[in-house]
Amino acid sequence: MFGITESMNPFYLALRELRYRWKSGLVFVLVVASVTGVLAYFSVNDASFQKEIGRNVRDIGSNVVILPAGVDQYAYHLEGGYSEITMAANLVSQLIEHRASLNHLIPMLERRVMCTAGDRQSIGRVVGLSASIAMPDRPKAPMQRSIPVGELQLGSELARELGVDRDVKAEVTIAKQVFKVQRVNRASGTWQDSAAFIDLKSAQKIFELPKQISRIEAIECTSEQCEASGLQSSVILNNEIEKITDEASFLRKEEMAEARLNVRSVSRENFLMLQNVLWVFLGFTVLGLAMLNSLRRKSEIGVLQAVGYGRWRVASLFLVRSMLLSVTGAVVGVTVGMLASIEQASRLFVITGQKSSLDWNAAMTIGGVAFLLAVLGGCVPALLAAGENPADLIGRDS
Repeated sequence: MFGITESMNPFYLALRELRYRWKSGLVFVLVVASVTGVLAYFSVNDASFQKEIGRNVRDIGSNVVILPAGVDQYAYHLEGGYSEITMAANLVSQLIEHRASLNHLIPMLERRVMCTAGDRQSIGRVVGLSASIAMPDRPKAPMQRSIPVGELQLGSELARELGVDRDVKAEVTIAKQVFKVQRVNRASGTWQDSAAFIDLKSAQKIFELPKQISRIEAIECTSEQCEASGLQSSVILNNEIEKITDEASFLRKEEMAEARLNVRSVSRENFLMLQNVLWVFLGFTVLGLAMLNSLRRKSEIGVLQAVGYGRWRVASLFLVRSMLLSVTGAVVGVTVGMLASIEQASRLFVITGQKSSLDWNAAMTIGGVAFLLAVLGGCVPALLAAGENPADLIGRDS
């Protein structure tokens, strides 16, 4: 029993009861803290998680290539994705002006020329490129960074042909222009292993092709919208490019585009499903514990009524108890969950710089929902019990 007098208020009674029944209160707090902690761990870093997935998917590579209209695509593929036909470089600004369904545009100009390092030389695929260009109001984290003027990056196989070691400073001469080797790229298993990469303007100068490019690589931004509407992404992009210019053609890397879409969709759907399951579990946990506490103690409710406590005052005692325990559990759980999420950021968010992006609204929502559930779970059963005859309640087993 509570050992109460009428002068005692519900808050004081709740504190006294928690003092004598601290074990059941501790169990309540730990259960609520566990559920809210797990929910907070996954929810408050949702933005960072989605950004990390996006960056990893982005690094799969470009899935769209815009070529000069005169390129025979059969010959282009036969040559390993190479053509010497060029188009005007201002197509990039046209695509941006018309807000094409693309992002991370990378204009390129390439030629197969002799590369020389010391007393060794070899034909290499020299590619001039700029930093990736983001569309306005779309993610701007660069997919491709700029290469400093006078420097170049070597593919692993071309470096081997030229006798350039990864950790040794070296210079490579291309068309009488000397470039410092910025780095030797790791093997990719593609044509890039036999290429040398320089900045676009340097390539236009040494190849004597000012304001010209060989192609534009980019990432499409229509796959998810098309999947929902039933339209084909390739049709939309083709129509857009035809409206912008008649000097370019469109090539979509179907398998890569589908892989990007599938990775994003599966990860997002699984994450949402996990969050929904945790929300349901949180609801059942708080409601169940609060209701169980009220229903198991009907005889005590009868005693409170017998000594003069009204229906609402009885309900307020159980309400205050549930509120205190739920708020404590939610605060502990959300705090621990957020700290764990921050600590794990260095391991999970490698591509995005090991940074967490905490969603404080999600944290407050978790705590608020736990609080409201405690109000319902603690108050409603107590109100129902308080409406019964005190003599009948006292006669039941607690």
